[in-house]
Amino acid sequence: MKILITGHCGFIGSQTWSFLKSQGHDLYGIDNLSRSTSKYISSPNSIIADINEISKIEILDCEFDWVIHLAAQVSVTESISNPNTDFETNAMGSFKVLQWAKERNCSMIYASTNKVFGDLDGQILPIKDEHPLNPKTNYGISKCVGANYVADYEKGWVLHQSCIYGERQVGDVNQGWIGWIRQQIIKNENIICYGDGTQVRDLLHVEDLVHLYWLILEDKISKGSYIVGGGLENAFSFTDVVAEFKGKIARYEQWRDNDQKFFVSANSGLNSQGWFPKISFRSKISDLLA
Repeated sequence: MKILITGHCGFIGSQTWSFLKSQGHDLYGIDNLSRSTSKYISSPNSIIADINEISKIEILDCEFDWVIHLAAQVSVTESISNPNTDFETNAMGSFKVLQWAKERNCSMIYASTNKVFGDLDGQILPIKDEHPLNPKTNYGISKCVGANYVADYEKGWVLHQSCIYGERQVGDVNQGWIGWIRQQIIKNENIICYGDGTQVRDLLHVEDLVHLYWLILEDKISKGSYIVGGGLENAFSFTDVVAEFKGKIARYEQWRDNDQKFFVSANSGLNSQGWFPKISFRSKISDLLA
Protein backbone atom coordinates (compact mmCIF):
# COMPACT_ATOMS: atom_id res chain seq x y z
CA MET A 1 0.00 0.00 0.00
CA LYS A 2 0.99 3.62 -0.48
CA ILE A 3 0.95 5.30 2.94
CA LEU A 4 1.68 8.84 4.14
CA ILE A 5 2.78 9.27 7.76
CA THR A 6 2.63 12.81 9.13
CA GLY A 7 5.04 13.44 11.99
CA HIS A 8 7.10 10.46 10.81
CA CYS A 9 10.31 11.71 12.44
CA GLY A 10 8.86 11.73 15.95
CA PHE A 11 8.81 8.95 18.54
CA ILE A 12 5.64 7.15 17.41
CA GLY A 13 6.06 8.16 13.77
CA SER A 14 9.56 6.73 13.41
CA GLN A 15 8.49 3.44 14.99
CA THR A 16 5.52 3.27 12.64
CA TRP A 17 7.76 4.05 9.66
CA SER A 18 10.26 1.33 10.61
CA PHE A 19 7.60 -1.34 10.99
CA LEU A 20 5.64 -0.54 7.83
CA LYS A 21 8.87 -0.26 5.84
CA SER A 22 9.78 -3.76 6.99
CA GLN A 23 6.44 -4.95 5.61
CA GLY A 24 7.29 -3.64 2.15
CA HIS A 25 4.88 -0.70 1.94
CA ASP A 26 5.52 2.40 -0.17
CA LEU A 27 6.01 5.08 2.48
CA TYR A 28 6.02 8.87 2.38
CA GLY A 29 6.52 11.14 5.37
CA ILE A 30 6.05 14.80 6.23
CA ASP A 31 7.51 16.45 9.34
CA ASN A 32 8.52 20.03 10.13
CA LEU A 33 11.09 18.84 12.72
CA SER A 34 9.76 21.41 15.20
CA ARG A 35 10.44 19.14 18.19
CA SER A 36 14.07 19.04 19.27
CA THR A 37 13.78 15.28 19.84
CA SER A 38 12.74 14.52 16.25
CA LYS A 39 15.32 12.76 14.10
CA TYR A 40 15.24 13.15 10.33
CA ILE A 41 14.58 9.94 8.43
CA SER A 42 16.74 9.81 5.32
CA SER A 43 14.58 8.87 2.35
CA PRO A 44 13.66 10.39 -1.03
CA ASN A 45 10.07 10.36 0.27
CA SER A 46 10.91 12.08 3.58
CA ILE A 47 9.64 15.66 3.32
CA ILE A 48 10.54 18.53 5.66
CA ALA A 49 7.46 20.74 5.62
CA ASP A 50 4.49 21.86 7.68
CA ILE A 51 1.27 19.85 7.38
CA ASN A 52 -0.58 23.08 6.57
CA GLU A 53 1.33 23.06 3.27
CA ILE A 54 0.31 19.50 2.37
CA SER A 55 -1.74 20.46 -0.70
CA LYS A 56 1.22 22.39 -2.15
CA ILE A 57 3.77 19.56 -1.98
CA GLU A 58 4.23 18.22 -5.49
CA ILE A 59 5.48 14.76 -4.52
CA LEU A 60 2.24 14.21 -2.56
CA ASP A 61 -0.03 15.22 -5.44
CA CYS A 62 -0.94 11.63 -6.34
CA GLU A 63 -3.07 8.74 -5.12
CA PHE A 64 -2.57 7.20 -1.67
CA ASP A 65 -4.25 4.33 0.18
CA TRP A 66 -3.77 5.62 3.75
CA VAL A 67 -2.59 8.55 5.81
CA ILE A 68 -1.57 7.98 9.43
CA HIS A 69 -1.83 11.44 10.95
CA LEU A 70 0.54 11.72 13.93
CA ALA A 71 1.88 15.27 13.47
CA ALA A 72 0.77 17.49 16.34
CA GLN A 73 1.60 20.06 18.96
CA VAL A 74 1.54 17.73 21.97
CA SER A 75 2.01 19.81 25.14
CA VAL A 76 -0.79 21.27 27.29
CA THR A 77 1.57 23.90 28.72
CA GLU A 78 2.82 24.87 25.26
CA SER A 79 -0.77 25.20 24.05
CA ILE A 80 -1.37 27.78 26.78
CA SER A 81 1.79 29.79 26.13
CA ASN A 82 1.48 29.59 22.34
CA PRO A 83 -2.20 29.01 21.47
CA ASN A 84 -1.88 30.14 17.84
CA THR A 85 0.63 27.43 16.97
CA ASP A 86 -1.45 24.88 18.85
CA PHE A 87 -4.58 25.76 16.87
CA GLU A 88 -2.80 26.04 13.51
CA THR A 89 -1.15 22.64 13.95
CA ASN A 90 -3.78 20.51 15.67
CA ALA A 91 -7.04 21.99 14.39
CA MET A 92 -6.26 23.69 11.08
CA GLY A 93 -3.44 21.31 10.15
CA SER A 94 -5.59 18.25 10.81
CA PHE A 95 -8.42 19.76 8.78
CA LYS A 96 -6.08 20.27 5.82
CA VAL A 97 -4.68 16.74 6.07
CA LEU A 98 -8.24 15.40 6.11
CA GLN A 99 -9.24 17.45 3.06
CA TRP A 100 -6.14 16.12 1.27
CA ALA A 101 -7.23 12.56 2.17
CA LYS A 102 -10.79 13.15 1.01
CA GLU A 103 -9.60 14.40 -2.38
CA ARG A 104 -7.85 11.05 -2.85
CA ASN A 105 -10.55 8.88 -1.29
CA CYS A 106 -7.80 7.88 1.11
CA SER A 107 -8.40 6.19 4.47
CA MET A 108 -7.12 7.97 7.58
CA ILE A 109 -5.95 7.08 11.09
CA TYR A 110 -5.93 10.03 13.49
CA ALA A 111 -3.88 9.96 16.70
CA SER A 112 -6.00 11.73 19.31
CA THR A 113 -5.35 12.08 23.05
CA ASN A 114 -6.92 11.41 26.44
CA LYS A 115 -7.05 15.20 26.92
CA VAL A 116 -10.18 15.40 24.73
CA PHE A 117 -12.10 14.05 27.76
CA GLY A 118 -11.29 16.98 30.04
CA ASP A 119 -10.27 16.75 33.69
CA LEU A 120 -12.46 13.69 34.48
CA ASP A 121 -12.98 14.70 38.10
CA GLY A 122 -14.23 11.76 40.15
CA GLN A 123 -13.40 9.16 37.51
CA ILE A 124 -12.34 5.86 39.14
CA LEU A 125 -13.23 3.26 36.48
CA PRO A 126 -11.66 2.52 33.09
CA ILE A 127 -12.86 4.86 30.35
CA LYS A 128 -15.12 3.40 27.67
CA ASP A 129 -15.27 4.37 24.01
CA GLU A 130 -18.68 5.96 24.49
CA HIS A 131 -17.43 8.45 27.10
CA PRO A 132 -18.40 12.00 26.02
CA LEU A 133 -15.71 14.37 24.79
CA ASN A 134 -15.33 17.38 27.10
CA PRO A 135 -11.99 19.14 26.39
CA LYS A 136 -10.90 21.87 28.81
CA THR A 137 -7.49 23.10 27.59
CA ASN A 138 -6.32 24.66 24.33
CA TYR A 139 -4.56 21.40 23.53
CA GLY A 140 -7.59 19.26 24.34
CA ILE A 141 -9.87 21.50 22.30
CA SER A 142 -7.59 21.64 19.25
CA LYS A 143 -7.12 17.86 19.23
CA CYS A 144 -10.86 17.39 19.69
CA VAL A 145 -11.49 19.45 16.55
CA GLY A 146 -9.37 17.03 14.53
CA ALA A 147 -10.96 14.00 16.18
CA ASN A 148 -14.47 15.16 15.35
CA TYR A 149 -13.62 15.93 11.72
CA VAL A 150 -11.99 12.54 11.19
CA ALA A 151 -14.75 10.65 13.03
CA ASP A 152 -17.24 12.24 10.62
CA TYR A 153 -15.25 11.02 7.59
CA GLU A 154 -16.56 7.75 6.15
CA LYS A 155 -13.00 6.37 5.94
CA GLY A 156 -11.67 7.72 9.22
CA TRP A 157 -10.41 5.95 12.38
CA VAL A 158 -9.84 7.94 15.60
CA LEU A 159 -7.64 6.63 18.41
CA HIS A 160 -7.77 8.50 21.73
CA GLN A 161 -4.35 7.39 22.93
CA SER A 162 -3.35 7.21 26.59
CA CYS A 163 0.27 7.18 27.81
CA ILE A 164 2.59 5.78 25.11
CA TYR A 165 6.17 4.87 26.01
CA GLY A 166 9.13 2.97 24.56
CA GLU A 167 12.88 2.61 24.43
CA ARG A 168 13.33 5.36 21.83
CA GLN A 169 11.21 7.92 23.68
CA VAL A 170 12.86 11.18 24.71
CA GLY A 171 10.29 12.98 26.84
CA ASP A 172 10.30 16.18 28.85
CA VAL A 173 8.59 17.43 31.98
CA ASN A 174 5.52 18.48 29.98
CA GLN A 175 5.08 15.50 27.65
CA GLY A 176 6.31 11.93 27.41
CA TRP A 177 6.69 11.57 31.17
CA ILE A 178 7.84 7.94 31.19
CA GLY A 179 10.78 8.87 28.96
CA TRP A 180 11.46 11.95 31.06
CA ILE A 181 11.53 10.03 34.38
CA ARG A 182 13.84 7.44 32.83
CA GLN A 183 16.22 10.14 31.58
CA GLN A 184 16.28 11.93 34.95
CA ILE A 185 17.21 8.69 36.71
CA ILE A 186 19.88 7.75 34.16
CA LYS A 187 21.40 11.26 34.41
CA ASN A 188 20.96 11.35 38.22
CA GLU A 189 18.91 14.53 38.00
CA ASN A 190 15.91 15.67 40.03
CA ILE A 191 12.44 14.26 39.44
CA ILE A 192 9.68 16.82 39.91
CA CYS A 193 6.10 15.71 40.57
CA TYR A 194 3.19 18.04 39.81
CA GLY A 195 0.47 17.06 42.26
CA ASP A 196 0.78 14.41 44.96
CA GLY A 197 1.99 11.51 42.80
CA THR A 198 -1.25 9.54 42.94
CA GLN A 199 -2.30 10.42 39.36
CA VAL A 200 -2.76 7.19 37.38
CA ARG A 201 -2.24 6.40 33.68
CA ASP A 202 -2.35 3.12 31.79
CA LEU A 203 0.94 2.69 30.00
CA LEU A 204 1.01 1.36 26.44
CA HIS A 205 4.22 0.29 24.73
CA VAL A 206 4.63 1.84 21.30
CA GLU A 207 4.98 -1.59 19.65
CA ASP A 208 1.47 -2.49 20.82
CA LEU A 209 0.18 0.78 19.37
CA VAL A 210 1.89 0.19 16.02
CA HIS A 211 0.39 -3.30 15.97
CA LEU A 212 -3.04 -1.68 16.30
CA TYR A 213 -2.27 0.61 13.34
CA TRP A 214 -1.31 -2.52 11.42
CA LEU A 215 -4.60 -4.26 12.23
CA ILE A 216 -6.51 -1.21 11.01
CA LEU A 217 -4.52 -1.15 7.76
CA GLU A 218 -5.26 -4.86 7.34
CA ASP A 219 -9.02 -4.15 7.64
CA LYS A 220 -9.34 -6.09 10.91
CA ILE A 221 -10.67 -3.18 13.02
CA SER A 222 -13.98 -1.55 12.12
CA LYS A 223 -14.15 2.18 11.45
CA GLY A 224 -14.79 4.08 14.66
CA SER A 225 -13.44 6.11 17.56
CA TYR A 226 -11.59 4.10 20.20
CA ILE A 227 -9.89 4.77 23.51
CA VAL A 228 -6.58 2.92 23.50
CA GLY A 229 -4.12 2.32 26.31
CA GLY A 230 -2.39 -0.32 28.37
CA GLY A 231 -5.51 -1.16 30.41
CA LEU A 232 -5.83 -1.92 34.11
CA GLU A 233 -2.98 -4.43 34.03
CA ASN A 234 -0.61 -1.60 33.05
CA ALA A 235 -2.10 1.16 35.24
CA PHE A 236 0.50 2.93 37.39
CA SER A 237 0.62 6.12 39.41
CA PHE A 238 3.44 8.63 39.03
CA THR A 239 4.84 7.45 42.35
CA ASP A 240 4.60 3.81 41.22
CA VAL A 241 6.59 4.50 38.05
CA VAL A 242 9.37 6.28 39.93
CA ALA A 243 9.54 3.35 42.36
CA GLU A 244 9.65 0.81 39.52
CA PHE A 245 12.64 2.69 38.13
CA LYS A 246 14.13 2.70 41.66
CA GLY A 247 14.20 6.48 41.67
CA LYS A 248 13.13 9.15 44.12
CA ILE A 249 10.92 12.22 43.77
CA ALA A 250 12.99 15.30 44.65
CA ARG A 251 10.11 17.72 45.18
CA TYR A 252 6.40 18.27 44.64
CA GLU A 253 4.77 21.22 42.87
CA GLN A 254 1.16 22.36 42.60
CA TRP A 255 -1.24 20.35 40.44
CA ARG A 256 -1.31 21.66 36.88
CA ASP A 257 -4.63 22.85 35.48
CA ASN A 258 -6.85 20.06 34.15
CA ASP A 259 -4.31 17.35 34.96
CA GLN A 260 -6.40 14.17 35.01
CA LYS A 261 -6.05 12.27 38.27
CA PHE A 262 -7.12 8.99 36.68
CA PHE A 263 -7.13 7.76 33.11
CA VAL A 264 -7.25 4.05 32.33
CA SER A 265 -8.56 2.66 29.04
CA ALA A 266 -11.27 -0.02 29.03
CA ASN A 267 -10.19 -1.08 25.50
CA SER A 268 -13.44 -3.02 25.15
CA GLY A 269 -14.17 -2.05 21.54
CA LEU A 270 -10.69 -3.07 20.44
CA ASN A 271 -10.55 -6.20 22.60
CA SER A 272 -13.73 -7.46 20.95
CA GLN A 273 -11.98 -7.21 17.57
CA GLY A 274 -8.80 -9.00 18.60
CA TRP A 275 -6.43 -6.26 19.77
CA PHE A 276 -4.95 -6.52 23.27
CA PRO A 277 -1.86 -4.92 24.82
CA LYS A 278 0.76 -7.68 24.90
CA ILE A 279 3.73 -5.91 26.49
CA SER A 280 3.66 -5.33 30.25
CA PHE A 281 5.33 -2.21 31.61
CA ARG A 282 7.20 -4.13 34.30
CA SER A 283 8.72 -6.44 31.70
CA LYS A 284 10.29 -3.44 29.98
CA ILE A 285 11.91 -1.73 32.99
CA SER A 286 15.40 -3.15 32.38
CA ASP A 287 15.24 -2.34 28.65
CA LEU A 288 14.15 1.23 29.36
CA LEU A 289 17.08 1.80 31.75
CA ALA A 290 19.68 0.11 29.55
